[in-house]
Amino acid sequence: MAIKTNIYSRKICYDILHSVLNEGSLAHDFFTSESLWGKLENRDRAFAKLLVMSCIRQHGQLNICINHFLKKSPKPQIRTIIMLGVAQLLILRTEPHAAIHTSVSLARHLTGESYTGLTNGVLRTIARSGEKIFAATSPADNLPVFFRKNWSANWGESSVQEIMQLAQNQPPLDITLKNMSENSKIKWSKKLSAKLISSNSIRLKPVADVTKLSGYQEGEWWVQDCAAALPAKLMRDVKGKHIIDLCAAPGGKTAQLVSSGALVIAIDKSRKRIKRLQDNLDRLRLNAKVICSDGRNYKPEFLVDGVLLDAPCSASGTIRRRPDVLIGKTPQQILELQSLQIELCLAASKWIKSGGTLVYATCSLQREEGEEVIKAIISNPKARLSLDPIDKDEVGIFYPFNREKATSEHLRILPNQLVNTNTDLLGNDGFFIARFKVK
Repeated sequence: MAIKTNIYSRKICYDILHSVLNEGSLAHDFFTSESLWGKLENRDRAFAKLLVMSCIRQHGQLNICINHFLKKSPKPQIRTIIMLGVAQLLILRTEPHAAIHTSVSLARHLTGESYTGLTNGVLRTIARSGEKIFAATSPADNLPVFFRKNWSANWGESSVQEIMQLAQNQPPLDITLKNMSENSKIKWSKKLSAKLISSNSIRLKPVADVTKLSGYQEGEWWVQDCAAALPAKLMRDVKGKHIIDLCAAPGGKTAQLVSSGALVIAIDKSRKRIKRLQDNLDRLRLNAKVICSDGRNYKPEFLVDGVLLDAPCSASGTIRRRPDVLIGKTPQQILELQSLQIELCLAASKWIKSGGTLVYATCSLQREEGEEVIKAIISNPKARLSLDPIDKDEVGIFYPFNREKATSEHLRILPNQLVNTNTDLLGNDGFFIARFKVK
């Protein structure tokens, strides 16, 4: 890559990465908003996204390498600049003179001359000697300490290694078809050069712009990880039934329910997310009653046949797609989310007719947001809920691969589930799903 005197694109990379690493922001929000990133030329935008995501996916490994060559840690601003340079050197294999020059220029632009010498010296040393240090690191080093201990204790160190290896690469694109007939699956699999990954989903290679794919503008399908398509399916036959989709945005599960014939009330407390949900339904030409409300305070006009609650959570199961989701998260935040999840479950249980169904789901790998929530709900006499076991035939490849019994009280899906079942080596989102019957 030629040296550029214009460091505009590197400044944008810096702004995004620094915000993710130090302020709890998510890169996805920058890449999908009207940010300065979107004003770059196509080539620069593609490189900027690649550079930022490389830093995020391997931030732990990069930090180990940086720390090895520093006597003391620089302030966060300088560390971010150095990380961008090291990622170019060790991951993207940018020519050393170009990576070092642009990094030093960025340091000068942001801080004056104070740290140009440090930036130059560290990057030159890493260019000569950093590869061996970096090679000795592991993908699991990118997992924050709390989560690594938690996952190792709950799912085993080998699963941690496998999950974090999956998180190193850009994930595939899973879509759910509005018409899930066999003929439709065959038609769209051929048209999009995709493969059927489960009874609900087809899988494509990642693309730069999904809106350019055949069928998108016509509303024939929507993007949804194959595991994320399960909760709506576990509502069973919803044709003609009144179903509330609680915490519904961006609307994939709402679309599934409507496509299956349900009369859906879609609720979310964020006006911004509600707009996105409505835009998605409009594109898909599907109708639902959309309400902006906090589920803890919502009162339905009548009792419904079922509620699907995909609750707010740590989203730790989405680490393949959003490797920044765990950066900065704390055990206290997980417990706060758990309290919210229990509140929403208890509120939703009051909206359902006797004999109706509540499906609870989180895209989390934390027991605090899955098994512990279920334990709290079942032990609460006010909930009027009992577990409705999930049959192996209902979920197919997502059934626990090491479970002999044909039913399970709940479903725990790790991101390496498809790897373990020899279905696909690129994995899936992690999920926890439980189904309840209302007494």
